[in-house]
Amino acid sequence: MDFRTEIKPEPGHEGMISHTGPVVLIGSCFTDNIGTCMRDELFDVTVNPFGPIYNPASVRRAIETIVDRRHVETDELFEHEGHSHSFLFHSRYSAPTRAEAMLKMNSSIESACEALKNADILIITLGTTRVFCLTDSGDVVANCHKLPPKTFHERQLSLNECVTHLTALTDKARSLNPGVRLLFTVSPLRYLNNGAHTNTLSKSTLFLAIDRLMKERDNIYYFPSYEIMMDDLRDYRFYAEDMKHPTLQAVGYIYSIFSDTYYSPSTRELARRCGRFTRRLAHRPLGAAPDAKLNDTIINEFKRTNPNLSSIVDRYISDGI
Repeated sequence: MDFRTEIKPEPGHEGMISHTGPVVLIGSCFTDNIGTCMRDELFDVTVNPFGPIYNPASVRRAIETIVDRRHVETDELFEHEGHSHSFLFHSRYSAPTRAEAMLKMNSSIESACEALKNADILIITLGTTRVFCLTDSGDVVANCHKLPPKTFHERQLSLNECVTHLTALTDKARSLNPGVRLLFTVSPLRYLNNGAHTNTLSKSTLFLAIDRLMKERDNIYYFPSYEIMMDDLRDYRFYAEDMKHPTLQAVGYIYSIFSDTYYSPSTRELARRCGRFTRRLAHRPLGAAPDAKLNDTIINEFKRTNPNLSSIVDRYISDGI
């Protein structure tokens, strides 16, 4: 007798993602979770070049900015709490001066454009249809940067608006890279600030919008992150202390189904070896400083046996183990 509704990997997609094909991931904080898993297994990934983005309108604007290589200008930034910010970028890209912030943001745009141009897969994680709009202009923002509530008004994107945004971002991405495949998922994070019913309406609208897009465009795919969390794991022990975010254990379980769905057996085996390698590099003996010579030996041996991953290893190390 089965005591849970286990969600199995959907057949027919094995081999869609491999270590030889670049992947770009954009979307909610769950994108960071999955992107970190892939990064630690040495996939060629570009993860959230604007920081976490939650709604279809802001994801569309991010894709358009990447494809058009539209740099942030100084008059687009604003000052708050001693830093320069952009409404399109997360605070990780903010800086004490406008020049520093623009350098970080525009460098990320350039890198993301090169990555998307060569990507096999663009993975988009949508979180909510609730958007914050500037009171003065009505423009949707991706990040509020803790400005006073009166700066914004909040509203819900309609189904037609969501479909329009998803269609536009798909076509825009393919204007740069005609062969890129898009993989959508809905974040398992529950947005309960406006109540459980509003969260359900929001998630349902995202599901319907993605379904419409899949019927209107080719090579659009869907992965059931939200369903795995709600219908398979289905237990508060898989939620963090805020009772909204999935735990690392839950993320790991969802990622295991993701890898079983989209990786070939040989890619999964290589990913396991890469994971062991990066965990070994990250290991810090109790009370001891990292052994640079030992790490160099480990790195050189891994590169020797996996020469096609040498550049990815270098990038992984330069990004910080």
